[in-house]
Amino acid sequence: MKPSIRAGLACLFTALAGHAAAASLDAFTQSPNAAISGYNVENLAQSTPEMCATACLSAARATWCVSFDFNKTNQSCDLSDKQAGDVGGLKTDYPGNPYDHYSLKPDPLKAFTRTPDAAISGHNTETLQAVTPADCATACTDASRAAWCKSFDYHKTPQRCDLSDKRASDVGGLKTDYAGNPYDHYALIAGEGIPNPVPGNKHVLLIGIDGLRGDAIQCQGCVQTPAMSALIAGGAFHGNVLAGGTKQATVSGPGWSSVFTGFWADKHGVTSNDTSLPLKKTHVFDLIKQAWPTATTAVVGDWFNITHNLRPAKADFVVANAAKNSQQATDAVKGWLSWKNPPTAIFYYLHNVDIHAPSYDPLNANYQSKIAGEDQQIAQVLAALTARPNYANEEWLIVVTSDHGGTGSGHGGQTAAERDTLLILNNNYANPLKPSYCQGNLGATAMLQVDGTTPHILDFMGLPNATEGHKHPSCGQ
Repeated sequence: MKPSIRAGLACLFTALAGHAAAASLDAFTQSPNAAISGYNVENLAQSTPEMCATACLSAARATWCVSFDFNKTNQSCDLSDKQAGDVGGLKTDYPGNPYDHYSLKPDPLKAFTRTPDAAISGHNTETLQAVTPADCATACTDASRAAWCKSFDYHKTPQRCDLSDKRASDVGGLKTDYAGNPYDHYALIAGEGIPNPVPGNKHVLLIGIDGLRGDAIQCQGCVQTPAMSALIAGGAFHGNVLAGGTKQATVSGPGWSSVFTGFWADKHGVTSNDTSLPLKKTHVFDLIKQAWPTATTAVVGDWFNITHNLRPAKADFVVANAAKNSQQATDAVKGWLSWKNPPTAIFYYLHNVDIHAPSYDPLNANYQSKIAGEDQQIAQVLAALTARPNYANEEWLIVVTSDHGGTGSGHGGQTAAERDTLLILNNNYANPLKPSYCQGNLGATAMLQVDGTTPHILDFMGLPNATEGHKHPSCGQ
């Protein structure tokens, strides 16, 4: 290679390296004449700010490095796993002001989930030209748009994005058959969430366990369910809430619809598992949003009907987990509970107990194993709930119920085993300063499926009940 070519390439490589280093520094916010004291993890000598930024962002350090202090006097930097807000602020009174503090900017794309080669069609609110996905994410979440922006489609070729006030779940799903796949879809994850408007900071966690007979727990020889037992011990339990009857079959579509609305199938209109049958009565979560429009509601489930025709019409967050993958559903709920302001009401659907295999008998080992597995999932969610920093100042009504029972390897008829569902109510789990909403065994009073869930949620929230159902006479504050 000729010396002139070698020199030219060296200059090019130096320029590219310098450009990359400068780009690394763009990821940080500089605070001149300031530092954080005593939180150094690694010192780099003979460095520039650009070199320190590149080192902090490197794969070896990216899992912990969030800031660095650059010593202008001796050209070194201290990399840290803390930011000023973590340690009480910046120190600014060093003699001679030898330091500049650099803090890693939040990645705007972390607030979004990306679906490659997809978009929502025809719901553009604002278009931005000559931008990166990070630019679009920043724009979507800035103060001027945060009240309405929920997603954006990024057009990869012209580097353009369409900001939208809709989510894919609002418009029937994502379109994925564009010729050439020019779009990526980015949906906002509301990590901060929306402050709960309900007085008393009341929330609802509705746990639906498909196919769980009420007589399959809390009985001699039944499977041990530590999580549900803990809810029952501090709350209330009814082990024979009757599904079905003369007005509907003991199948999931009608059953869950009665749970969600407090009406039977002749009123709510869902007479089977047909996905084309919409709810003709208002979902209880939508009644909450009618009372408090800024209340947010969330649904997770693996059954298509749960996330489509039977979901709340105005659900803010809808997650479809993989078939019978309860851990995915659990992780979605744990994610919502990690937000500063979690959804006002959550429906958490667990499908594995609906076995469709011999047998639904409470003493059957296979049936028991499925119940135990879902109880372990509930335990994870309860742990996430009680770990919330503000949990003591919140009041969560935890409701556990099912859509139908079963006999042999199926359900749908009107036998006692198929009609047998359950109800657990607990509003002060690991939060004993909250007055109890309901306590003890409720079984002495006959209850129907329309009585179980919706009337108690409405009562707990202080809302009127215009459904066919009635709350248990011993419940209420």
